[in-house]
Amino acid sequence: MSYPPSISRKFWGLDFDSPIMLASGTAGFGEELLTLDCLSGVGVVVSKAVSFKPRAGNPPPRLFETPLGLLNSIGLANPGVHHVLNHILPLTEKLPCPLLINVAGESIQEFSDVVEVLEQSKTHLGYEINVSCPNVADGGAAFGVDPDVVFQIAKGVSRVTDRPFSVKLTPNGGDMVMVAKAAVDGGASAITVCNTFLGMFVDWRTGKSVIKRKVAGYTSPALLPLVVARVWQVSNAVSVPVISSGGVSHGEDILQLLAAGASMVQVGTRLMRRPFAGAELMDEMQKLIGE
Repeated sequence: MSYPPSISRKFWGLDFDSPIMLASGTAGFGEELLTLDCLSGVGVVVSKAVSFKPRAGNPPPRLFETPLGLLNSIGLANPGVHHVLNHILPLTEKLPCPLLINVAGESIQEFSDVVEVLEQSKTHLGYEINVSCPNVADGGAAFGVDPDVVFQIAKGVSRVTDRPFSVKLTPNGGDMVMVAKAAVDGGASAITVCNTFLGMFVDWRTGKSVIKRKVAGYTSPALLPLVVARVWQVSNAVSVPVISSGGVSHGEDILQLLAAGASMVQVGTRLMRRPFAGAELMDEMQKLIGE
């Protein structure tokens, strides 16, 4: 790679003018941002998570802003795969950029079941398989800490689709490099590094967590060095592209992640604060490297 890295990218055989992906859970399916003309500068939209059955999500409060970041405990709320297929995906046909669908499951089999239903649609480029969600069928453990389980999930997905898919890993336990290799062995076309870090905020006056489910996912610009290290480790260990997720607040952060080995970079928390984040970050990067 030449340095500084180029903003334009080659990813999954396609050419992209922007390395920016909108992270799952922060952009819906992109249709509302399209209506508001907020997709300028965006290379790919990653949808909110889709499970086989509808999920109500976790009880509120689900979000809490800390001085340096954001805690979230949404609980994969979504209307279920059949509603998404029939009522939401048709609204995404006019997106100016490709769509990846984030897929969640409560069992190993559910991931491939969801993908098999979604294969009936022609609107999306591929999938992001979220093995960072709780494994309800196995006592609540996260799928993504077990390389054998991740291999089985990736293998099952690869059997039901020819579209590319990334496997989104967890930073909260296990050996991320080993899990990434298992995902690739199972057929993954990319690795997403990584889902949110576990975090908690306690009100010292009451001794209670501000989030109903106590521990939540934490995102923050302060996590950028942790994400950079994991991107570097995984990108040097696997032969498929690495998608970075987490820690981005400035255009310079994206360039750093690209230099560390990321092929594309997801943006989430900044988008929730500033809907035009894609265009703003692209402008920042272009000014920095003169493209």
